[in-house]
Amino acid sequence: MRAVLAAGFVMIATAVGAQEIQGKLTMGGEFSYFKYEEPDLMEESGPLFGVFAEYAMRTPENDKVSSWQEFLSSYQNNYMFGIEGRFLGGQVDYDSRDTGSIDNINEYIFEIRALAGYDFPAGEATVLTPYVGLGYRYLDDNTGGKTSTTNAAGYDRESHYFYMPFGLRTTTPLEGPWSLGFNVEYDLFLDGTQESHLEDVSSALSTLENDQNSGYGVRGSVQLVHQADAWNLLVEPFIRYWNVDESNVATITCGGTPCAAGYEPNNESIEYGVRVGTQF
Repeated sequence: MRAVLAAGFVMIATAVGAQEIQGKLTMGGEFSYFKYEEPDLMEESGPLFGVFAEYAMRTPENDKVSSWQEFLSSYQNNYMFGIEGRFLGGQVDYDSRDTGSIDNINEYIFEIRALAGYDFPAGEATVLTPYVGLGYRYLDDNTGGKTSTTNAAGYDRESHYFYMPFGLRTTTPLEGPWSLGFNVEYDLFLDGTQESHLEDVSSALSTLENDQNSGYGVRGSVQLVHQADAWNLLVEPFIRYWNVDESNVATITCGGTPCAAGYEPNNESIEYGVRVGTQF
């Protein structure tokens, strides 16, 4: 995945050429309420806290474009490209109709994305920025070593999502030092792997690895920015949603001998929360 992201930046840099670029670093804290659900089977939910960082680079020319004909026919240099990352952790509670409940499970999310877009000035002051990119999302669920209220043994689970975001951002100056922005995005699910560490239940069992091939995500946010001379302050409420289809069926071994099969059910997850940070 690192090689893919690096290749993406090389292609973007080639398109921009040797022009001077301007960068903006955004970083801060993030709080969200997270819920993961396998319908009719189980759910996990709880608060997550963490940090995020984004670095966006733009070419200095942002020529006024008055029509789509001008946009399509003239060579403009309003490129945007950047990288985003976040890391969150917290404790969630597990609940299942069949296997009982477990509290205070450590949960972690890591995500990194590379984006490329184009600023399209619209109206008097609003800027529209359609973008596309590549993303990787990792979720670590640490239920191993815990026992439910019905004496069911827990096990660690790891989720790997590779996806392609397609989105649109807007920025509009308000009265005084404020600006308002909106972001909407569709995430095309490219590939996923679910690792269920059944060896946490019994050392004779193998890790179950299931391939996930289809699904989608959507996300949106509203960003309010207060601009100052040295740095800007931002507040950004957001929501993120994933829906991933049932995986393939894979073999489980007992002491090295195939003894069972398992799959990852259709699942969905939702995060909603707020970011608070600064821009430099």
